[in-house]
This record gives sequence, structure tokens and C-alpha cells, in this order.
Amino acid sequence: MRSERPCAGLTVVEVAVGVSDLGLGPAGGLPGMLLAGLGAEVVRIVGDEVPIDAEVPWGRVWHRDKRIVTTGDVAEIAEVLNTADVALVYGPEDLVEARGLGFRDCAATNPALVYGRCRPSRTEAGIAEDFGLLVEARAGFCSQLEGHRRGPIFTDVRAAGMGAAFLLLTSIFALLRRRVGTGAGGWSETSLYDGMLATLGCMIGRSERAAPEVESYWEHGSTFPNFMYRCGDGELLQVWFGGKGMYRAVIEVLGDEPSPDGYYTDQTSGKLQDRAKRWTSFFATQPRDVWVERLRAAGVACEPVLGPGEVLRDGHTVETGLAVVRSEQGHEDLMMGSPFEIRPLRPVPDAPEPPRTRGAAGLFAGLRVVDFSAFVAGPLAAEVLADLGAEVIKIEPPGGEAMRAAAYAVAACQRGKRSLAMDINAPEARPVVEKLLASADVVLHNFRVGVAERLGIDADTVARLNPNAVHCHASAFGASGPRAAYPGNDALMQALTGFERAVGGAGNAPLAATWIPIDMAGGWVAAAGIALGLYCRAVRGHGQQVVTSLLGAGMLMHSGVFVRDGELVGGPSLDHDQTGYGPGYRLYRGSDDRWFALVVADPESWRRLGELTEVDLGHYVPLRGGPSDAAARAVEPVLEAAFAQAPAAGWVARLRAAKLFAESVEAMDRNGFRHAILDDPVNRQLGRVVGFPTADWGYFEQIGPLLRSGPDVTGGPRLMIPGVGEHTTEVLLELGFDESRVDELIATKVVRQLE
Repeated sequence: MRSERPCAGLTVVEVAVGVSDLGLGPAGGLPGMLLAGLGAEVVRIVGDEVPIDAEVPWGRVWHRDKRIVTTGDVAEIAEVLNTADVALVYGPEDLVEARGLGFRDCAATNPALVYGRCRPSRTEAGIAEDFGLLVEARAGFCSQLEGHRRGPIFTDVRAAGMGAAFLLLTSIFALLRRRVGTGAGGWSETSLYDGMLATLGCMIGRSERAAPEVESYWEHGSTFPNFMYRCGDGELLQVWFGGKGMYRAVIEVLGDEPSPDGYYTDQTSGKLQDRAKRWTSFFATQPRDVWVERLRAAGVACEPVLGPGEVLRDGHTVETGLAVVRSEQGHEDLMMGSPFEIRPLRPVPDAPEPPRTRGAAGLFAGLRVVDFSAFVAGPLAAEVLADLGAEVIKIEPPGGEAMRAAAYAVAACQRGKRSLAMDINAPEARPVVEKLLASADVVLHNFRVGVAERLGIDADTVARLNPNAVHCHASAFGASGPRAAYPGNDALMQALTGFERAVGGAGNAPLAATWIPIDMAGGWVAAAGIALGLYCRAVRGHGQQVVTSLLGAGMLMHSGVFVRDGELVGGPSLDHDQTGYGPGYRLYRGSDDRWFALVVADPESWRRLGELTEVDLGHYVPLRGGPSDAAARAVEPVLEAAFAQAPAAGWVARLRAAKLFAESVEAMDRNGFRHAILDDPVNRQLGRVVGFPTADWGYFEQIGPLLRSGPDVTGGPRLMIPGVGEHTTEVLLELGFDESRVDELIATKVVRQLE
């Protein structure tokens, strides 16, 4: 029997010469780590260590299970690439393309190579070095979250690195799937800047005539309360009650006065916001464990607010494989596992190798995706598949899915799909559902555990009707384990995974990101999982079952944190003033109250910094938290005082002249930030930004498809956002229902066709 590990037999080579673990973040090591966990043999080629990484422990997680080769010899690197299936290549062009390690050179000797390139970030402002802080500072991202002090903050959300990791993984799996049929490799490319954009789809949009509340979101952001409360024992609790009946249940549990008008009316009238403030005193009366027990008994979703890495100790993560144990030099390390569960859709014997074809169109051209999902993570995953050329049929209720009311989420997650509006609970709808399942290459949903079985769209039903399909459940907590049946959303996962504590900074109250980053991450993880499932189907000749989770996606953000012998190993963390990780990786303020980002990557740069500022900096101590913590903390106020003597822009110019890495922090409000992205000519040239006409909003612009692949990869999504039921008749006729039957389904309101 062939091994069921999805990537068994693949050889992956990471070329990471001249780049930093701290700088690239998850982008530089996480894709290879996950491929190794899926069964691939991974070789990591590195040069001399970048000194700023010396006290960054995250590589213990990201580079586990890899064979490390230290060399800068181009011939030696090329020889390893000649026999690889996949290459993940990082670094500046003078260390890659100029040395003959680019795709064209590699493909000349290894035409079957699937090549993923993470390039330095290029926009109209020029090229930013491969440090997430520099990329996010230049873009204005550091100004987009209100912190605990005035001015921009170091936004410790891993946006650039995580997004780039997702883009690399998804495109690599898609190219591998195509290679099974054609025998040919191909390339994909991304950057930390692309990665940042991949997390911001619900934040960036502009239209001619959107409703005021929609335009207000794109301009100002969400004003929705966070519902995080300090309980009687001092511990924090995150509450969410977006599900049916939860609002009334919360009110009853707390003993607050009933709401005669209900959740949505209270939200628009401001009464919900008033309650959110009033409940602070309610939660302060009992310990957190008491509130958790009472709320969960009433069906209300809630989770403790933890720090990065603490969720690794939760029994659920260990039981489900989201946390795994590794041993090293007598130590026992508990660390992030795999966010993917991939297994055959049903038990089958080995199938013969599928024949190769000559197709080279869009990576997923000709595939049909039936998308039953709602909200953000599931729909985003389906949109990514549409970006890769798949035909996506969006199934939603006749009144439209719940997120239609949040038009910005629809805009970010529904591009390129066709909408079939149908009451799937109606008995008359069952023949339609079964024909959809039978015709699908991919079936996707993100319902709570047990709901898909009730609706008849679960994996077993799909396996019976269509054993060659890929079935994906983009779940909250996974399909098994103690938390499997719990509801989940972005806010709960920000709390549970340590995201909010990380952003808040040392000693501060946790701070939630408002652009639903974990929902977005969940969508990308599901898209990558489906692409992996399609690759496995192509290799093995039968359907696959894919399970991903919001919890797994959220844990990836701080996946470098691990538990060694029972103690958390956190690495660099944000300070109380929310400036950064230490004197060599943080934001500084100039005399004009403007800010800039500084990265001091090595001792020689440290020496030049001392000369430039006329300050005795002592030995190289760029980061807090390690053995030199006291020295690093002593240097920071000295540098702060020096930089306060001149305007920020002047410092940036002088630092760059001294060959130091520095970027001005663009002081942008939300509106300025979105305009800067949408109007950047390089973004338009590369397709990072697209515009198209819509029925409701007129001409609409948004972040576009971010997956760039070649050669000979054509096709992509239709640039449109479907109305509710816009394509119902069209899809039903394609499924084989005659016009009289379609008319009957419309007349009985089982389905809806947009007029």
C-alpha cells in the first residue's frame, strides 16, 4: 500500500541564503515545516546566520524535521535543486537570480521543478528589505490599529509573513497537482507585501455608490464592541453571541433586562454598545471558570484570553494533533503541529497512476467547486479556488447568506462565483443538492460539527454520490476533540491563540485586530488544504477528505512559540509602549512626532548606528528577552533620546546613507491606507488591485487575485460579485433540470432567481 502521508515521496529544497527568520517570519520556514509534516523530505540550505536571529528561538519549530545544509556555493545549491520536486527560494535578487538560482535557470536542468519564490517587496515607493516590520511600516500598516498610546504601533500580528506563507503553500500545491497530469513544473512568486495584502481583503475596498454604512467601514473600520471582560478572579474572557439565540441567552445568564427588539435592532440603535459597557460590572462578580460553565451551558460561545503558545497545553490541541511533541538534546518540546487533516474520502485500494494530459491552462481550470459555506473563512477559500481558475457555485439561502448584510465581507470573499439561491432544507431541493454533489470536484462547507450530516452534504454522503470528490470541512476547532462541537469565530480565536495579548504589549490590556485576521487566515489554510487534497486525488486517483480549522489557522500566527520541559519559550515579544522587540527591531519617534522603523541586523550595522547617533551602544544587543535583556533595555532609552533630537524623515535619510535598514512609518488613517494600496501603480500592474462594475455599488475596486504563477498558466476568475440567486436558472439547467422543473422550483420558492 502506498503511504497515505500526502507529500510522501516529494523532495523539497529551501534556499534561504542571506535572509532572516525574524525578518521573514513564518514565510521563511513555515511552508517547509508543514511540507515536512505532510511527509516530504525537506532540505534547508542556509548561509551564515544573520546575527539578529541568534536569540530568536522560533526556528526550533519552523525548521524541525529538516536536513540543514550550510553553504553559499552556487554549484552545490544548484546540484541539490536539480533533483528536487519543490524549491522554496528566498532572498534578494543578487543572491538568487544573478547567481543562476532563478526559475529559468533551474527549470533548464530540472523541468519538473515546482518553484516558489518569495521576492523582496516592490511597490511604487521602491523595494523594501525582507523584514516584516519594514514592509508594514512603509505601507502604513503600523497606523491601522489604535494602540495604548498615541501614534503608530508595532502591530504584532505577523501579517506579512503569515500571508506570504499561505500564498506559497497554496500555489505550490496547485502546481504540484497540475504536474501530475502534465509532467511539467512551474513557478509561483510572492512577497511579504503580497502576504500583508492577503490578510486584508475585508479591510480594503472602494466603490462609486456603496451604502453609507458600507463605505464607512472601508473608510473608518468597525465600531462593533469586542465583548472581552475581566472576571472576578482577574482573568479575561472573550464572549461571542453571533449565533441564533445567543444574545437572549447572554442576557438571561447575566440577569440583565430583556431586549424586546432583539440583537440586530439593538446593534443599529446603539443599545448593544450600551449593554457591552454595562456588562463589565456583571462579569467582575464571578471567576472566569464560573462564567465559562454558565455561558456554555446556555449555548453561548466563549473562550479564555491566553498568551501566545499557551493553547498548546490545552487538551484539545494535543488530542487533535495541533500540538505535537519533539525531543531535542534531552528536552521535551511541545509545539505547533499541522493545521491540515488529509485522508481518503473512503477506504480504497491503491489505484494505478493516472495518465498524463497536455493541459496547461489555469491551474484549476475545468474544476467545479460547490461552496456551501458562509461568513468569511469558507467563502474566502472558495474565492481563492476561483482565482486559480475553478468554477465556483455559491449555494446560499433565498434571502442571501448572513454576511450579505456585511457587504465588505461579501466583496472580499465572493468574487468570481456564481450564486444559486436555494432552501437546502426543503425536501424538493434534495435532487438539486445531490446533482450538485455528484458533479463537484470540490465540496466545501464550514458548518458546525453535525450540521453537514443533517443537511446531507457530509463526507460520507459525498463519498457515496461522488467518490472522486475532495470534501473540505473548514471547521472552527476541527472535526474531533473536546472542543469540536463548540462554535468559533475570529474574536474567540484571537483570544484563545494569544493573538490579542501579543498585540496589546507587555503589561497592557489585550488588543483585538479589527480586520478579522484569523477568519482570513482560516480561509487561506482551507484553500491550501483543498489544493493539497486535489494534488492527492491526482496522485492516488480517488477522492480526499480535508479538515482545517480556525484554531489551527490562529495558532500558526505565533507558531514559533513552544513549550520546553513545561516552560514557554516565547522569543521576542512586544513591549509596554508597543514599539517593537528591542533596540534593533522597533519603531522610534523623531522630534517632529513622526515615527520610523529601524532594523539593525548585525554588529557592523550596530557599530555604524553608534557612530551616526554619537552614542556608545556597547556590544550588539538588538533584542530584549534573551541573555542580554538588561543591556538591550538600557540601550533603548539612549537611542530614543538621540532620535528625539531631529525629524524622523531626516533620520531615515541619514540611516539609509549609512547603509542601515530604516523606513518612515506612513501616518495614514484608514481611508489613506486603502487609497494608498488601491492607487499604487505597481499594485495595479501586478494585479494586486482590480476594479470592475457591480450592480449595487457601481465601479468597485479591491485587492485582487494575489497568486501569480507561470509559465503557461492562463485564466482566472471572472471579475464580478454575484447577486443572490443571479445564476440559479443557469446552474439548474446545466445540472439537467428542464425549464418546467426550474419554473416549478422558483414558483414554490425552493430556489430563487434574481430578477
